[in-house]
Amino acid sequence: MRSLKLWCVGNLLLATLMLAGCTQPTPKPEPQAAPAKPQAHAAVDAKMSAVPEPTATSETAAQSEAKLAVQAVPAGTLPADHWLVGTSTAEDMVPAVVAESAPRALLAESGPAYLEKVGLTRVLHLKGTPYEMGVQQGTMLKEEIKEGVALLKLVGNMSLKEKYALTLREAWQRTSPFIPEKYKEEIRGLSESTGIALEDVQDFTIFPELFHCSGFAFWGKATADGALLHGRVLDYMRDAGMDKFALIIIHEPAQGNATVNIAYSGMLGSVTGMNAEHVSIGEMGGRGEGKWDGMPMSILLREALETCSTLDAAKDFFTKTPRTCQYYYVIADSKANNGIGAAVGVAAEPDSIQFVEPNQSVPQLPRPVEDAVLLSANERYDCLVDRVQKQYGKITPQIALDVMARGVSMKSNMHDVLFKPATLEFWVANSTIDAPACNLPYTHHDLNVLMKDKPQK
Repeated sequence: MRSLKLWCVGNLLLATLMLAGCTQPTPKPEPQAAPAKPQAHAAVDAKMSAVPEPTATSETAAQSEAKLAVQAVPAGTLPADHWLVGTSTAEDMVPAVVAESAPRALLAESGPAYLEKVGLTRVLHLKGTPYEMGVQQGTMLKEEIKEGVALLKLVGNMSLKEKYALTLREAWQRTSPFIPEKYKEEIRGLSESTGIALEDVQDFTIFPELFHCSGFAFWGKATADGALLHGRVLDYMRDAGMDKFALIIIHEPAQGNATVNIAYSGMLGSVTGMNAEHVSIGEMGGRGEGKWDGMPMSILLREALETCSTLDAAKDFFTKTPRTCQYYYVIADSKANNGIGAAVGVAAEPDSIQFVEPNQSVPQLPRPVEDAVLLSANERYDCLVDRVQKQYGKITPQIALDVMARGVSMKSNMHDVLFKPATLEFWVANSTIDAPACNLPYTHHDLNVLMKDKPQK
């Protein structure tokens, strides 16, 4: 087991990373107004851009990129005749590899819940009421959740000192009125089953609020068989070593949609997920430090998956729910567009929201592609569009995984996920200290199979 020191060596600024939620605001065009919110703190600052700016890379992601740039290029080569040739200058660009299928192995149980390993990934199954699911996760992952909470305190206190606890407390207190009670019950269950103080679990829950990433979806004319494919690239703090806690969490709540969440131990919210109703969502971090008078991003995303069964319902939910900071999303639904499938990009801020529809050009995303939604920034956006255009009409799951190779994924790439919502299949790769997720094997999963029965001991 790697020690906490390994995490700290990676980046002592980890606390600054996620608790602020965003960076500084910038001007924006006029979007659709969101509902008024109660005054919980100071007034919201000047409005921000409604679509991702090409230069809006988070400070933390940039710091991580700078550190990782001096590391050796991981093993692997790009064949001279591979279609990725010429799409990026990244020296460590390699094709995606899907690991061979492996038997399911039961690791732990807690009532109807259980933890299993499927090839390269662990899958945590949680079932029942919110409180019960909190207890189940805390019971099976007690020690590593305690380690994660201790890590958070250690690195936070080293980087922000006395401001650390005060900042997290303010974030929790201001978002708390907007958090559904069921998640507070899940937090209580996690606290009681691990022995971790309730306030510490609250802080741990509010912590994952800043990522800088890419996302895409394509369907219809863009893909080889017309099927909807939704890719999500999480670029953030690979050097922290969070792969140790990587999990796939399947929630089967007593009320609400079953969901799959690509997550980490002790994580109650979601930044990458899909529900059993064939809707998938991925998040990308934006700006707006301190704008916390709304539902926290990770809870917002999970609640959307648990309560929304269509793309239109998800759009309505994001519009009407008070939000924090500035975040971007890709929301996909294989049932939309008369069963052909469709997706939208979302630019969400505390007081405004804009939906970027398929083939819609906006100043910061000037190269729209038919039957596709492509979100990224800087040269990564151009690389993403170039790759999609190069394989347009021929995109299969394998090619979609290749699209997420370095050039689109950053060196800080923590996990990459490809969803095929119509069949509930998904592919997951997690990073290590030595290599970004896109350069490591993907594990293929089928949510239907995972939920059908429990593996044998």
